[in-house]
Amino acid sequence: MTIRRRMPWLLLALLLPALPGCLMFERAPAELGCDPALAGRWLPLPGADPEKMPLGSGDYAEIDAQCQVSLVEGGGPPRTRFPALGFELDGARYLALGQEDMRALFNDQKAPAGNSKLPATSVLLLKYRITDDVLEVAMPRASRALERLQQGGKSIREVDTMVYLMEGDAEALRTVLAADPALFDSFDPASRNPRLRRAGTEAAP
Repeated sequence: MTIRRRMPWLLLALLLPALPGCLMFERAPAELGCDPALAGRWLPLPGADPEKMPLGSGDYAEIDAQCQVSLVEGGGPPRTRFPALGFELDGARYLALGQEDMRALFNDQKAPAGNSKLPATSVLLLKYRITDDVLEVAMPRASRALERLQQGGKSIREVDTMVYLMEGDAEALRTVLAADPALFDSFDPASRNPRLRRAGTEAAP
């Protein structure tokens, strides 16, 4: 199994240069908390875009009651741990991953270089839903960020090549999320979103 194949899906989502673009938010749009529905062991389901779901056979994510995620590859010991905290807005649920979470995902013990073009408060938002013990994750759409920028949107800017930052205070960002669901991949049944099944449940259809 190649290194790229073994990367957990959340890690790959944060590997900005390898993706066709990334949309970040200046700060978390709401107070973050732990969603108890995330607790459990999650196994990857087939059918996802391999660029977004590179978990291999025997890999899984373990989430405890405090929403600490342990990533396990090939049945070995946990490779890293990080918090999966989020919020709910208008019935939609989001995870917010900060730069400390990114370093934990990469298992990077070095201090940050300090030359990031993103503000220290910036987060990557991942939209998710849980249906019949299947966790589906919708990624933010850099293409939609580019559209907003080309349309003259003043709250968004390109901070690096194909890396966009949605700016504003928490209230302004909540307004953006509520008004523009196209900022994230849809939960269409035909989508190839990352999907994981809670261990010990029936296989999803």
